[in-house]
Amino acid sequence: MNPYNFSILCFGFCSLLLGLFVWLKRQDRVGQLYFVLSFFYAGWALPFSIKISDNISYAAALYAARMANCSAAFIPTVWLHFCLVYTKRDETHKKILKLFYAIPLLILAVSFTPWFVPGLRPILSFRHYATPGIFYYLMTLNYFIVIPLGFNQLFDKMKEVSREEREQLLGLFFSAFIGYLGGALTFLPIYGISFPQEGMFLLPIYPFALTYFMIKQKIFDIEELAQAAHRDKLTAIGVLAASINHEIKNPLFIIKGLAENCLERQKEGVFSNKEKALESANDAMKRSVEQADRAMDIIRRLSLFAKAGIDSEIKFEFVKIAEVLENILPLIRYELAAKNIVLTRDIPPNIPEVRADRRYLEEILFNLLVNACQAVRETGREGEIKVTAAVIARERSDRSNLPIPDLNKTGSLRPKNGLVMTTPDKVLITIQDNGPGIPEDKIKDVFRPFYTTKAEGTGLGLYITKQLVEKIGGRISVESQQGIGTTFKVILKAA
Repeated sequence: MNPYNFSILCFGFCSLLLGLFVWLKRQDRVGQLYFVLSFFYAGWALPFSIKISDNISYAAALYAARMANCSAAFIPTVWLHFCLVYTKRDETHKKILKLFYAIPLLILAVSFTPWFVPGLRPILSFRHYATPGIFYYLMTLNYFIVIPLGFNQLFDKMKEVSREEREQLLGLFFSAFIGYLGGALTFLPIYGISFPQEGMFLLPIYPFALTYFMIKQKIFDIEELAQAAHRDKLTAIGVLAASINHEIKNPLFIIKGLAENCLERQKEGVFSNKEKALESANDAMKRSVEQADRAMDIIRRLSLFAKAGIDSEIKFEFVKIAEVLENILPLIRYELAAKNIVLTRDIPPNIPEVRADRRYLEEILFNLLVNACQAVRETGREGEIKVTAAVIARERSDRSNLPIPDLNKTGSLRPKNGLVMTTPDKVLITIQDNGPGIPEDKIKDVFRPFYTTKAEGTGLGLYITKQLVEKIGGRISVESQQGIGTTFKVILKAA
């Protein structure tokens, strides 16, 4: 065994073990994809180490070369997929991922033919090194385009996160860069470039460097996130419990009052005859049924909202914003009443439906309204929250994007500058409060996990809300002025 064999084998085995450890530790899509990525690392490394062995036949080396490069063809796309899932951007890049997965699948179909690796030749100190076929050129091009795209996703994410998360991303970025640099240099002899291959000794540094950062920076560690998510869920349950107590107690109190009043009047002999007594009893029962129906409707809405997280599969449908808002109002009505907060709604009846998952949209609006209630509470003055909806449209003439147009009282679009507006492209939902506002230097932090200005907060509410908005293909932003209030804006695709 030469030093190159040992280096490659060490990289392959250690990467596979590390991938298995991460998968067992996380047991989510990030862990699964990292294991798959590590599997292809090992799938390249083990046959590659056989190919560069000193004592091996030409036929065995050729088979090993084709097997190694077949696995290598999948590495760029799985790496990009992993980076997108790790940075939570995969939902918006599904089409490009499908395109990039088509390339290794195509290569797989010809991987053991001369179209991929036609033969071997000696170069540098190696007896057998692959020569490129036409599909090998495609794999090389894919490697040097897609791998940097994955690193770009990590780099972009660094601009949006806290210092702790940035250090984690830097650890992952640095470790992976060392590995991919060592792997990239192995392409040169394939194209007849006699470049020294000491870069192979960089490869085993990757799993050990990543292990170091996993220990020091807690890369892939989700225990803290899980604990905070649990605390955040308990906070939401507290709001729902108060709502249940308030919303259901009212109709039950009315039913009890009607029954007691009817019985008391009969006992006192208020009714002159049986017909009057029966008429009063029928009226009491009718009103009791109405109140019971009201209580059952509240329970139904609470039940539907509580089940929102049971099935993680996104189910897109066309949803009416006003209807969704009406469904969640019973969940926060007690919170509004307890803090003397006035909620106003400005949602024109002709606002188009949006394409979204109803459960996700309910949770998004619930989180934003609860956040607004908590913010308003800190001011000590009478609180006000305003929910509005408007459309963002395009002009028929040049299809260029326009700012949010004027709406008439029905929510339909008015002509502007003599141009007829087309069907709205997107819908804008705003939740505005008159709370204390957010300092300008802190606005960039509101969506990052664990950031909170509240003593009892977990810092996950807005972070989760942003993830939900992005999963249904929307965008969320925030504007705020200290002493005036804060406005959250959610933009979703119109039906």
